[in-house]
Amino acid sequence: MDEAEPAGGLRGQSAEIVGLFGRSPGVSVEVAPAVVGPRQMVGATVSTGRPVDRVTSATLEWGYTNFYRYHWAGRADSAMAEAAEDLWLYGDVGTNAGGDRDTDDWVGVTKVELPIVNGEFSGGSSSFRVPSWAPGSSPELVRWSCRVVVERAGRDVDTHAEFDVRIGRGDVVAESGPTEVIMGDAETRMDIDLVSPVVMAGSAICGQVRLTPARDLPDGDVAVCWRKSRESHPLTRTPSRGGALDGPIIGLGKHLPLRAGSPLTLPFEVPLPVDAPPTANAVHSSMKWFVQARLFYSGLTAPMTERVLRPIVVVNAP
Repeated sequence: MDEAEPAGGLRGQSAEIVGLFGRSPGVSVEVAPAVVGPRQMVGATVSTGRPVDRVTSATLEWGYTNFYRYHWAGRADSAMAEAAEDLWLYGDVGTNAGGDRDTDDWVGVTKVELPIVNGEFSGGSSSFRVPSWAPGSSPELVRWSCRVVVERAGRDVDTHAEFDVRIGRGDVVAESGPTEVIMGDAETRMDIDLVSPVVMAGSAICGQVRLTPARDLPDGDVAVCWRKSRESHPLTRTPSRGGALDGPIIGLGKHLPLRAGSPLTLPFEVPLPVDAPPTANAVHSSMKWFVQARLFYSGLTAPMTERVLRPIVVVNAP
């Protein structure tokens, strides 16, 4: 899967924006605590080295930057702009060809007005309760921050401070969908049973794969892995085709006899990366996780490979 590579933000640093026509006034914003969970409070303190003059408005907005991928169709006058979707498979053609692009958009949750006295701004404070539905922070999906914008007759000020939202087991619904067939003719029924559908980043997905052959079949090799998928669904842009990333393959058995009336049960443990981003739903994109099982039949005339998925929920806090 192609992942967004967002630039790192400033955490609690002052905005000193230098342009061709001078330096904007210094404004800093600090948030505490730096790590919170859904339904917890976080506070922001905005300060200035000296009062900022000629101010028309000062606002503080809580929200997140949402990373996603979209399909760009080229310039409006480009021949590729009107091409059928299947022409995308040929790649870029000329300088006007379209393609998939990574981007991000700000999603504001709540905004407050900061005090202005006689056209001067000297700071302020605000608090914010993280919503119960808040998507967890990760470099691949969401970056939460407190954004301060000061509009003035001179150069405006726009700065922010970040904080992390961690998702724990108590913040999610411990349910997962059924096993889904994504490849094959179901010559062998494959079911994935989970010890728990909620898994902590850095720990292992534990469960078992159950094989029920519909008839006598060639011997098979069975393996499992995790699958991570960032799905883009921007509100105003054409979503990209998406993609998924599979983790390391873990073999469960080779040359297993697959005979009618003789089901097999294969236990597994699939480790998740320590930095695995939590399962999340944001405005423009979502992060989803699965455990995948694969059955490969022996022989040149054997049935096609069988693949199944079962969704899991990944959290990154106890």
